[in-house]
Amino acid sequence: MGIHARPAAMIAKAAAEAVGEVWLVRDGEKADATSIIDILTLGCACGAEVEIEVEDASDRPVLDRIFELIEEDE
Repeated sequence: MGIHARPAAMIAKAAAEAVGEVWLVRDGEKADATSIIDILTLGCACGAEVEIEVEDASDRPVLDRIFELIEEDE
């Protein structure tokens, strides 16, 4: 189904724990990963390629958690 409201909320909650900024990127469009609305506007259908970017290297656990959430939703 892709990233819909419930997974978007879980991603935003995980991203909010980051020290720096966290983004989801699809087809060159960047979304603030702490914003459910921004995540939903990316329109990530099942199978879409999504990059996760973190500003601070110490946020690697947040990046890993978001990756897990996206993989679980597929």
